[in-house]
Amino acid sequence: MLIALRDSDAPALVKPDGAQLTYRQLGAEVEKEARALRSQGAAPGRIVALGMTDPQQFLVSALAIWESGAVLLPLDVRAGAGPAEALIRRARPVLLRDAEGFRQLPDPRELDEGTALLLFTSGSSGPPKGVRLSRDGLRANIEAILRYLPAARTAIVLPLTYSYALVGQALTTLHAGGTALLLGELKYPPEQLAAMVRLGARGLSSVPPSLRLIARAVVEGISAPPLDYLASAGASLDAATVALVRTAFPSARLWNQYGLTEASPRVAAISDADPAFARGAAGRPLQGIELRIDGEEILVRGPSVMLGYLDDPDATSRALLPGGWLRTGDVGHLEEGCLFVHGRGDGVVKCAGERVGLDEVAAAMRECPGVADACVVALPDEALGARLIAFVEAPASVLAELRKLLRRKLLPAKRPAEIIPVESLPRLPSGKIDRQALRRRAEEA
Repeated sequence: MLIALRDSDAPALVKPDGAQLTYRQLGAEVEKEARALRSQGAAPGRIVALGMTDPQQFLVSALAIWESGAVLLPLDVRAGAGPAEALIRRARPVLLRDAEGFRQLPDPRELDEGTALLLFTSGSSGPPKGVRLSRDGLRANIEAILRYLPAARTAIVLPLTYSYALVGQALTTLHAGGTALLLGELKYPPEQLAAMVRLGARGLSSVPPSLRLIARAVVEGISAPPLDYLASAGASLDAATVALVRTAFPSARLWNQYGLTEASPRVAAISDADPAFARGAAGRPLQGIELRIDGEEILVRGPSVMLGYLDDPDATSRALLPGGWLRTGDVGHLEEGCLFVHGRGDGVVKCAGERVGLDEVAAAMRECPGVADACVVALPDEALGARLIAFVEAPASVLAELRKLLRRKLLPAKRPAEIIPVESLPRLPSGKIDRQALRRRAEEA
C-alpha cells in the first residue's frame, strides 16, 4: 500500500542493534504475511487486530494487513491484556495477529471497504472513541507531510500504536524511500541518543515532554547526533521547550505541528524560519487542508478527515458538521494564514472571572530554572469557579523562585493555588502527560 522501493536494497527498517530490513526484504515479508492473512479470513472491510511489542514486526504486519485489503486495529499490549481485550470486544475483528501467530475470532464485523485504520483515542474525556480513517485520507496526509518534512533517516521513539508515530513518521518515511530507525523499545534518553548517534539519525519527531527529556540529556553532556530537524506535535510547544531544544541541537531546523487522530493526523505545520513560529504559531494548513474558527473552536476540512466514529452516530454527528467540517475540540485563532492554538476547549477554564488556559500556565512554569516539566489541572471551586493545582518536576527548593516568576508573568487568576513538586509526571504511552491521573491525585488530596 505505502512502500516506496520494493525492489531496492536500501535500508527500510533498522533496529537499535543495527539489524535491518532492506526494502526488497520488507516487501517480500509483507507479501508473505499478506497471503497468510488472506488465508485466515482477512479481506477488505474486515478488521485485523495487531498486538506486537517488537516495532519491526509491528510494521511488517501492519503493512501486510493493508496489503490484504483489511482494516488495521493497533493494540497497545504493553498495558496488559485487559485494555486490548476490551478493544477487541468493541471492534469485533476477524483476526488477532500477535507474537504467537494468528487467532480467528468469532462474530467479525464488516466495515466500509474504504476504511484502512481504526484507532481508539486515549479517552481523556470519556471512553475511547474508535476513529475510522480511510486509505485515501492516509495517503493524502502522508503526501502533505512529505511536502515540508524530509524523511531520510528518521528516529522514531514513540509507540507505533500512536497515529503520530505510525502515520506521521513511519509511513511517511517508508513512502519517501527513507530509513525508519525503530527506537521505541529504548526507554531512556541517553540510550535513545546513543542509538541515534550510532545509526546516523538525521530527523526526530516527538511530543514536547519527550523532546524536553532528550534535549535536557544533551545539555547535561550526552552526545547528540547532527540532526537536520526536530519536529514537535501532540501538545503545546512553549518558548522554554524551544529554547532548550535549540541549545541542545543548535543546527537543526525546528518544526511545530498541529493535528489530531481524527484528521489522520496532521493538519498544520510551521518551521522556525517562519516569523510566526517565534510568536507561538502552531502551523500553516497543509496542502488540501482548510481551517476556520467557529466561535473560538478550530474546524478542519480536507481529504484526511475521518469517516466517523465506530458505533457512535451521535458522536459522529457532533464532530462532523455539514460541508465536511470536523470539530476539533481545540480553541484558537487564525492570523495572517497561521493557526494559533490556545488549548483544548476543556482545557480553558473560568477562574475569578478570567479565562485561563491550563497549558499557558504550565508553559510559564517551565521557564523557571530547575523546573523540568509542569502540568496544571483545574478543580471546581464555588467562589472562584475553578481552583488551579500545578504539578512540577522540580525539587521543593525552587518553589519560592517559581512563585516569584509567576507573580511577574501571570495575572492573579492564572496563578495556581497550590504547586506540588514531584519526581516525575505520569505519562501516557504516547509520551503526553497523563492529566487525568494528576486530576485524580488532586481530587484525593
